Amino acid sequence: MFEIEINGKQVKAEVSFYTAVIYEQEFMSDMLQDFFGVQKADSPIDVDGDSIIKIDFTKINWASAMKVLWAAVKTANDSTAAYSTWMKKAKGANMWLIREQLADEISDCFFRAEPAGEKIS
Repeated sequence: MFEIEINGKQVKAEVSFYTAVIYEQEFMSDMLQDFFGVQKADSPIDVDGDSIIKIDFTKINWASAMKVLWAAVKTANDSTAAYSTWMKKAKGANMWLIREQLADEISDCFFRAEPAGEKIS
């Protein structure tokens, strides 16, 4: 769980597999595909014997970042309003920092190189 500032207030958010489910149910789309888009490595990266060529993080889908943010807030607090209602009131956020924080949280949740420290029960 992490906190971000929206409207001058700290808001709790969380990224889990459930976040991807909430996102897909609300937007009929895949959260990871929307958020990361096509990524290519600047130099070859070995991933399980496969070589990835290029990652380009310069193209940011800001609408997707806002949707993922909502889904993460909804994951942390199920009583969060529906997306369109929530978006009408959301303002005053630093999406550069939030997008970076979301990317870190999503990578930690879905793409860890090492085993997770927490056990799922």
